[in-house]
Amino acid sequence: MTQSITAKLIPFFRPTRHSRVFALVLILVLLLLVLTGLGVFRLYFDFDYAGGAASDSGQLFSLKIRGGNSFNLFAARPLGSAFWTSQLIIFCMAVLLPWFRPLGGAILALATIAAIVTINFPTSTGLDAYVPPIPLEFLVLMVFVLYAAYLLVSYMAEVRDRKRFAGLLSQYVPPELASAYAKNPASMGLEGEERIVSVLFCDVVGFSTVSEKLEPQQVAQWLNAFFSSASRAIVRHQGTIDKFMGDSVMAFWGAPAKSDTHVFDALAAANDMQAEMQQLSAQFERDGLPPIQVGIGVSTGKANVGNMGSEHRMAYTVVGDTVNVAQRVEQQTRLYDVPVVVSGSVAEAMPGMLFRELDTVPVKGRKAAVKIYQPLGTMTEANADLVANLKKHREAMTAVKSCQWDRATRLFTELKEEFGPALTYDRYLRGIEKSREAAKRRSTSG
Repeated sequence: MTQSITAKLIPFFRPTRHSRVFALVLILVLLLLVLTGLGVFRLYFDFDYAGGAASDSGQLFSLKIRGGNSFNLFAARPLGSAFWTSQLIIFCMAVLLPWFRPLGGAILALATIAAIVTINFPTSTGLDAYVPPIPLEFLVLMVFVLYAAYLLVSYMAEVRDRKRFAGLLSQYVPPELASAYAKNPASMGLEGEERIVSVLFCDVVGFSTVSEKLEPQQVAQWLNAFFSSASRAIVRHQGTIDKFMGDSVMAFWGAPAKSDTHVFDALAAANDMQAEMQQLSAQFERDGLPPIQVGIGVSTGKANVGNMGSEHRMAYTVVGDTVNVAQRVEQQTRLYDVPVVVSGSVAEAMPGMLFRELDTVPVKGRKAAVKIYQPLGTMTEANADLVANLKKHREAMTAVKSCQWDRATRLFTELKEEFGPALTYDRYLRGIEKSREAAKRRSTSG
């Protein structure tokens, strides 16, 4: 809180978790520069040329490196107050520099140069007999070197932090979005945009029963295995994992990258996810854990996508009627005992696939009811029995809508035995009986 207030009061002030480490690095660089300026570290390079003829040794060129006279602190004259004052000012700059933004650091460096020039200028013009141990030019060079070191270290740390940020963010949003945010954090606004997307909900069936049989740690491991398997299927089909909610997973397609195949990809992910759950369930049973069964709902349509939340926490998510419909149709998987249920908009968008109409259900907050379907594969892969049963199912649904109770009862009974699942057709048969009784009551009261 204190740093936040200070950053607002002091221009260009930007403390980071690296500031102390950066200051230590700059102090070490300053120490090296001071020792170099005093002559503790000094090397001379000599280059000899034989003048067109080979030397006695047969060498045309030679490079010699020799050490200079080392600075003897005990034999040297007193360094003087100007020297120590200059070093103190530069030391303060080295300590403060990492706490400021580059522009603030540049202003601090210029102020430091102005101060040391003011302190050392009289001695550099020969106005007194004192010769500074470090020339004024080298003192100015020290400031520039320290500022350059600060920029280099800051850049390296920023690159590393961006990579870490992109890696962490890619666990929540698509990698291409994480990369864009890392390059331009200012793009993380709160604006959304309307898109045509496909939304998937996946929920564990009977999770309460499972959690009662396991210890808390086992429940966490069991859920993490489920989330990992579901995530693999989603990512494999280029989906965006929106969130994990208890024992549920939400994902969407068509954002942030636009896609012309988002409906197909969502359906493919749903089928792939069911295959993953079968393998995971077999693994659970081998480990002595309860098997897993999930229900999946898919819907497609308009939705608002983008960064939503507050200045304290944001999430790249999707909201709108399509999301509500997807969640609603997922709940129907238990009522009809089918693994995947989709909305009518999905069936309309995929004319090359076969769907079994299940029902028309209301959605909370929505005026129009939603037709729900079970996807059964592509037309090219369907066998004759599947096609015949689907035709009979459509005839039975038409008979129900036309109040042809006897014909609908006969067809649903045949489908229960030949097609299944039994729970689905038992539900239809019970609905017919209720409709008959309601019709009798209306005729009696009339």
